[in-house]
Amino acid sequence: MKHRRILLHAAFWVAYGLYDGYLSAPLAGSSYEHLSFGQRLVLGYTAEMLVLAFKIPTTYLVIYGLVPRYFRSKNLPVLLLSLAAVTVAATMVSQFLWFNVIYPHVYEVSSPEPVASFARKLFRWLWNSIDILLLLSVATALKFFRLRQAAAEREKQLVEEKLQSELNFLRAQTNPHFLFNTLNNLYHLARKQSTDTPDAILKLSDLLRFMLYECTTSHIRISQEVKVIRDYLELERLRYGDRLQANFQVEVDDESQPIAPLLLLPFVENAFKHGASESRGETWVRIDLTVKNGSILFQVENAKDAANVDITEGIGLKNVKRQLELLYPKHELMLDNQGDKFVVELKIMLNNPMAQ
Repeated sequence: MKHRRILLHAAFWVAYGLYDGYLSAPLAGSSYEHLSFGQRLVLGYTAEMLVLAFKIPTTYLVIYGLVPRYFRSKNLPVLLLSLAAVTVAATMVSQFLWFNVIYPHVYEVSSPEPVASFARKLFRWLWNSIDILLLLSVATALKFFRLRQAAAEREKQLVEEKLQSELNFLRAQTNPHFLFNTLNNLYHLARKQSTDTPDAILKLSDLLRFMLYECTTSHIRISQEVKVIRDYLELERLRYGDRLQANFQVEVDDESQPIAPLLLLPFVENAFKHGASESRGETWVRIDLTVKNGSILFQVENAKDAANVDITEGIGLKNVKRQLELLYPKHELMLDNQGDKFVVELKIMLNNPMAQ
C-alpha cells in the first residue's frame, strides 16, 4: 500500500512537470530563434526542475500540515486564508527564482528596460500566482477526498466492530440460555430415572461441542444448523416420549449455503417452551425448512393452551430477533398467536446478508 502511494505521487509530479515545463519553455520570440525546438524544451524543463524544488515541499506542507489540521477542526475560512498566504509566499519565491536565476542563468536573457521589466514582472507574478494556486487547489481537493474516504472507512469499521461486539454479546447470552433449557430436559429425565438419560447426555455433549467449536465463526453451513435442530428435537422426544408428535421437514437445494449459527434453533426452543412444557396431554410441533436459490423459508407451529393468550418473549427469542435485525435487515418475521397454536414464519436471503 505504501509503495503504491509513492508510485502515485511520483506519477503525479512527473505528469505535472512535463505539462508545466512545456508551458515554461521559450517556444516563441526572436531571442530564441537560433535554438531548435528540442533545445527550447530543455530550457523549459531545466527551469521547471528549479521551480519544482520549492513547489513540491510547499505542496506537501499544505496537504500534510494545513489540510489535516483544518479538516479536523472544520474551520474552512482559516484554511482558505492559510492557502492564500502560502500562495503569496510561494509566488514571491517563484518571482525571485525567475528573475534572479532562470532568466539570467538558464535562459541567458539580459535585463530588460525598467518599464518592460515591470510589465514582465507583473505578467510573471500573475502567471506564477495562478499556477501555484491551481496546484495547491488540486492537491488540497485530492487530500480532502482521501481524508473523507479514510474517515468513511473508519466509521464503517467502527460500525462493523460495534455490530460484531453486539452479535458476540447476543450469542454469549443465547448459548447459556440454550444450555439451561437442555439441562432442564435432563433434570426431568433424571427425576423419572429414565433409561434415556445417558442418550440425552450424549446428545447434550454433541450440542456443546458444536457451540464451542463451530459457533465461533460468523457463518456455518445450513446443514449444520439442520443437524443441531434434529439433535435438539431428539432431546425433546426423550423428555416427552409418546405424548409428543414432532415433525421436521427439510428441503434444501444446497446444503453448503451459509447462515449465522444458532439462528433458527431459538424458534424451535420457543415452540417447546410455550407448547409442550405447558401441556399435560398430547402435544405437537411442526417444523418446515425450505432453502431454494439462496432464500430461506422457516416455519414453526406448535400446539398450545388456548387460554394462554399472552406469550412473552424470552432471552432466546429477543436475542435472535436482534441478530436478524443486524445480519439480515430485510428479513420478514411473522409471529402469530392463534387460539390453539403458535405460528412462526421467517423469510431471509442467505446470499450476502449484510448487503440487504
